[in-house]
Amino acid sequence: MQDLQILFSQHSLEELIVLIVLILLAVQGIWKAIGFFVEKYNIATGKKVDSIQWKENLAESLTNLDSKIDLLSEQNEKTHEKQEQLEDTVTLLQERMQENTRSYLIDAHHKFCYQIKKIDDLNLQSLERRYLYYKSSGGDTFVDNLMEDVRELPRVNFYDESTLHT
Repeated sequence: MQDLQILFSQHSLEELIVLIVLILLAVQGIWKAIGFFVEKYNIATGKKVDSIQWKENLAESLTNLDSKIDLLSEQNEKTHEKQEQLEDTVTLLQERMQENTRSYLIDAHHKFCYQIKKIDDLNLQSLERRYLYYKSSGGDTFVDNLMEDVRELPRVNFYDESTLHT
């Protein structure tokens, strides 16, 4: 089961369908080649082939192959459903992370602009990095204005911690 999950996670549906068709064609070619060689062998040895039995065996093999293809199709559908669920979950997580980053930037703005009224380079770099992630994920312009306020704050030496705890 694990091998099938790996197979479906690494290949697209189109690739799997092409693979299945190629396998069917290969099986068909092998059966034809076997039939050809059996016929040549029987001609050479003077034996006659029970063609009806041979055709029944071939039909049974093809039926088994069809059932395996059906099983693969069912598993592919289940994998596709799980993939859709995972995509929905990822979308939800991205939205929550975006909102979390927005809240963090607003809180940091209020802390540095209204409480401390200055900022050190290390905190500014951290805010800028979060801001870039926020904007690259489609953040709004409200945070743009907040970041402008933070950038305009007076800079302090971050080694002198006493200046940030006033």
